[in-house]
Amino acid sequence: MFRDVDCLLRPKVIAIVGASDSSRGGWAQEIYDNLKFCDFPAKLYLVNPKRDELWGRPVYPNFAAIPERVDLALTIVPSVAIPDTLAEAAAHGLKCALIYAAQFGEGGDAAGEARAQALRSLRDKHGLRISGPNCMGSLALREKLLLYPAKRVRTLRPGSVGVVFQSGGTFQFWLQQASFRGLDFSYAVSSGNELDLDLADYISFLVDDEHTKIIACMVEGIRRPQAFMAAAEKALRAGKPIILVKLGRSERGKAAAASHTGAIAGDDAVFEAVCRKYGIVRSPSLDDMMETCLAFTQGRLPKGPRIAMACYSGGAKGLILDYASDEGAQMAPLTAETKAKLPAMIDPGLAPENPLDVGPTVGVQAPKFAEICKVVCADPTVDLITVQGLMPMNPEDPFNPAPLRSLLESTDKPVIAFGRIAQNASETSRKFQNETGVPFIHGLPETVRALQSLVNYAAALKRGVAALPAPRNGGAPTGPAEFSALLAANGLTPPRSEMARTADEAAAKATSIGFPVAVKIVSPQASHKTEVGGVALHLTGAEAVRAAASDMAARLAKHDPKAVVEGFLVQEMVDGLELLVGVREDPQYGPVMIAGLGGVTVEVLRDVAIRLLPIDEDTARDMLRSLRGAALLDSFRGRPARDTESVVKAMVGLSRVFIDHRDALSDIEINPMIVLAKGQGLRAVDIRTVARAAGQERNA
Repeated sequence: MFRDVDCLLRPKVIAIVGASDSSRGGWAQEIYDNLKFCDFPAKLYLVNPKRDELWGRPVYPNFAAIPERVDLALTIVPSVAIPDTLAEAAAHGLKCALIYAAQFGEGGDAAGEARAQALRSLRDKHGLRISGPNCMGSLALREKLLLYPAKRVRTLRPGSVGVVFQSGGTFQFWLQQASFRGLDFSYAVSSGNELDLDLADYISFLVDDEHTKIIACMVEGIRRPQAFMAAAEKALRAGKPIILVKLGRSERGKAAAASHTGAIAGDDAVFEAVCRKYGIVRSPSLDDMMETCLAFTQGRLPKGPRIAMACYSGGAKGLILDYASDEGAQMAPLTAETKAKLPAMIDPGLAPENPLDVGPTVGVQAPKFAEICKVVCADPTVDLITVQGLMPMNPEDPFNPAPLRSLLESTDKPVIAFGRIAQNASETSRKFQNETGVPFIHGLPETVRALQSLVNYAAALKRGVAALPAPRNGGAPTGPAEFSALLAANGLTPPRSEMARTADEAAAKATSIGFPVAVKIVSPQASHKTEVGGVALHLTGAEAVRAAASDMAARLAKHDPKAVVEGFLVQEMVDGLELLVGVREDPQYGPVMIAGLGGVTVEVLRDVAIRLLPIDEDTARDMLRSLRGAALLDSFRGRPARDTESVVKAMVGLSRVFIDHRDALSDIEINPMIVLAKGQGLRAVDIRTVARAAGQERNA
């Protein structure tokens, strides 16, 4: 599943193809100078059929002339020349090619796509690994292989953060700024168009690397979703967090959806569910990713979700509370014992509460402030703490890392410092941060997100990844009655109902069930019944049922003269909270569940939660709690609490049914699922399924 990346990032023999000192050969010169600066950490050959000597070194006309097998070719030649150049190189044992040039089909041009196909053929025939095309190279900091065409990468230092960017232009600038802030790197790859080696391969390599502890990615698209998820699971099991920025939120999955479930579970929403399952930390911006990476460099994770904050600014305290609310962060309550100790330590008149404002007088006295923070941090309700601080900028600024270092050494909990807004960074500030051992996060919203990322990642590690079982049934139940019975056995209790072929028969069936009833038209042309007037509710007599059935048949015929009315479903009328619960096969990431407020409001409010299958009871409860309308499941304006546990069991049951029948079904939706009062269960009122199309594959 994962391709070998060693030949790109740990090569022993390198060739620069297109080596030149002309103005067009600027990149070759820059890379050569970087290798020279690092004292040529790998054996180097220069290739150019138009030169005999360059930079005091022999130049070879082709790979046949090179006296040994080359691990990595840096191809700095026009795109039109690359397929033939690499064909000759692959025939003489080249293992990997790093292609900087573009024009390999990314613009949709036929000539570029033909070049890309030629490279795929070389890959398949010779096992040639390819990085790029359309990329800016790679960096292996410990190996001193700076294969990026700029001198400024020489300032980067070896460390624990592995980086993969699909954007070459942003790549180096993020590395440079992150280095100023205190991040150091193991490997960094500009992966480009990923014609061969891709994000999953690089992540797998970084997980295996003993020096890499954190993985940072800028992602434009996932080319092999199943391999990406396997790499993410591998990273989670190894305890190496993936922190990423993803762009390109797509609507394409919604346009072709056959149900509410498909319409709402668009590409980006499902990717968010992937991140949740595999503990991937998703950052909203490149700046935020930098700050979050810093928070993880300390190597400590909280044992629970409760955050403490100590500051010397009332404004910072108020903003932290606002941002904590936005992120769903949980603030530690502090014990009575802790609260009793604090008044004598902080400025008079301030409340001994969390977040804690110690006041400006005490706040500027670093040793006293550190002792207060130790008291707060030692509180058993606290799982991690953030404290206000200011890094020195200039060598003559006050520089005393001891107080903050003593706080860190007093606990095994994460300790993060923060500044209210971003500030410049310097070697002095880097040195101070390193000597304290405490990451300094710039910005209050970034601080809260970084802390909550630590909490969420720790929870993901504890939770682990539930494997997706293989289907246990080769096909769907043979008829509606059998399928309804299967759902009922898995917690999805249907209302009492009868099928009727005619309006008169519907009236008779309704009398047998008992009033009030609901009547729904059954027709292949009425998948969304409300849109064609195919639902009538709260019918209290036989004549009302007869008239409703006749009217909806007439409306459907007017809407679609070729529509076939198969009959009418007569159901007991059930009142309660309407939810939607559905499962479907996502074409990229496999089976997912969506749950939210139901009925027709789901498309308007989009108050839904999405998770990858399988779903267990804890996940089902988490999905329900995450809804903005979750309070509707509790007692509300005189209405009793809903039977939430029956919903949890139904969600788990639906997950199990869909997994067992994935070979036959691509979509099951219950909308509405009506939840009755606590202890009274639920009714799966409207169930619709979508059969898997002939030849349609399911994700493993």
